[in-house]
Amino acid sequence: MPIAVANINQLAAKYSANAQNAVAAYKAGVQSPRRSQSATAIAAAQTWAQAVQTAATNGTYAKGLTKAGDAKWSANALNLGAQRYGPGVANAQGAWAAGETPYLQAIANLTLPPRGVTGSPQNIARVQAVDTALQQVKAQSAA
Repeated sequence: MPIAVANINQLAAKYSANAQNAVAAYKAGVQSPRRSQSATAIAAAQTWAQAVQTAATNGTYAKGLTKAGDAKWSANALNLGAQRYGPGVANAQGAWAAGETPYLQAIANLTLPPRGVTGSPQNIARVQAVDTALQQVKAQSAA
């Protein structure tokens, strides 16, 4: 005897309605988590790395992208991403400034060697000085 299942359209509508009604529970969970989000994520770093490696080895990452295609990405980017982009960037303004400040300070503190003629090694030395300074900031922020 076959297994009786509910109508997919009814299930989809119920899923959507329940998720929309769960905003208060979502906020409460974020405000009072059972465990530290960052500590839990850090503890799972090895599992994450193994999962990513498995997905790469099995080709599941590419398979998922192929299955979704450009149409899903485009629809979600236009219908959701576009309306969330501005508020998301505004929300991140302080964090962006804090993250960029060390790089801008490193550039501001540089004394570059003199400029040379177009294509000269002196100009490459200027680029190298900026690159070295920025790589040092990156290494320090990762530590």
